[in-house]
Amino acid sequence: MLASDASALKQQLIETAILALTERIHHAENAMKEAQESANQEEKSSAGDKYETGRAMGQLQRDMNAKQSILAKKELAFLQQLNTNPKETIGTGSIVKTATAYYFVSIGLGTIDSNQGKVHLISIESPIGKLMNGLKVNDQFQFLDLVHQIEFIG
Repeated sequence: MLASDASALKQQLIETAILALTERIHHAENAMKEAQESANQEEKSSAGDKYETGRAMGQLQRDMNAKQSILAKKELAFLQQLNTNPKETIGTGSIVKTATAYYFVSIGLGTIDSNQGKVHLISIESPIGKLMNGLKVNDQFQFLDLVHQIEFIG
């Protein structure tokens, strides 16, 4: 892989990740509104605590969606400020190629299909991110009982 290819791949991955995060934020905020509306619509009844339980469950649902929205917004801000300049050692913003996979050290978003094939978006704080952090081309690391050799860093 050439440095220019790595740069284009990073841009493609960032754009795809931004779209996914934007969708996640939108979904979480809609779910948060629906949960709040549901909690507000609970009516008191002769069943006693049913009203309070329904409101509490609605509030818990709203809070969970609010946390998801906040986390996605933090990840989005992180991606938008990510330094993707090539480095000699693996760190945040690096594209890493091993014999078996491509990795983009950014946020833990899962696997994205790209023009280079499947790329795993991982956080530097993830178990594999911690193992790769600071490694250079031809260095090796062991993950899931397999030894991986770094073939390219971009």
